[in-house]
Amino acid sequence: MTAAHVLPFVLYLLGTSFIARFDEAWYPQLYGALVLALAAGMVWLLAGKQILRPHRRVLPGVLCGLIGIALWIALASLHMEEALARFLPTWMQPGERVAYNPLENLVGFERWGFIAVRLLGIAAVVPVAEELFWRGFGLRWLIDPEWEKVPLGEFTMSSCAMVTLMFTLAHPEWLAAAVYCLLLNGLLYWKKDLWLCVIAHSVSNLVLAGYVLATGEWWLW
Repeated sequence: MTAAHVLPFVLYLLGTSFIARFDEAWYPQLYGALVLALAAGMVWLLAGKQILRPHRRVLPGVLCGLIGIALWIALASLHMEEALARFLPTWMQPGERVAYNPLENLVGFERWGFIAVRLLGIAAVVPVAEELFWRGFGLRWLIDPEWEKVPLGEFTMSSCAMVTLMFTLAHPEWLAAAVYCLLLNGLLYWKKDLWLCVIAHSVSNLVLAGYVLATGEWWLW
């Protein structure tokens, strides 16, 4: 069970770090390979385990996702991290996203093929990997190392704070990430349903992708 919750997220982090070492020209191919490999791996890891229980009563997740991404875009646009970064050592400063612009770098089938794979990644693969790790595993492991005995959605202030801190540091938009993590934590505490967190995360990422494609705010991509 631990591998199914943790391994997809760890592989995603390692994969994105690996891709970042290459020239931008290789980004579409490497990102596509990573997404497809992670998708296949998660299908294999989750098969028959009943960790995620899909259902159609997803309205709370959809609403949470829409509210969350509206807050994310608004708070990220303040760029408060840049002001804070001046007072931090280099190793603590937030990084930047790849901000790859397929409309500028690709044409024809390659452009739309990459956009399709990118949407698959951020709207399906990443939400599952992150929610399994942060809210399916992290919130419970920080309560008790024998985390499978901890009921899903059990609240402690310390575990909520630690997951929020780690989630925040894993994203360049610190303020937005902190608020978003607290919102999704709250959804899990309220509904005790990890599937709703996946739906919320997926809706948020899909709306964000639409926003970026419509506005050209590639720094959010």
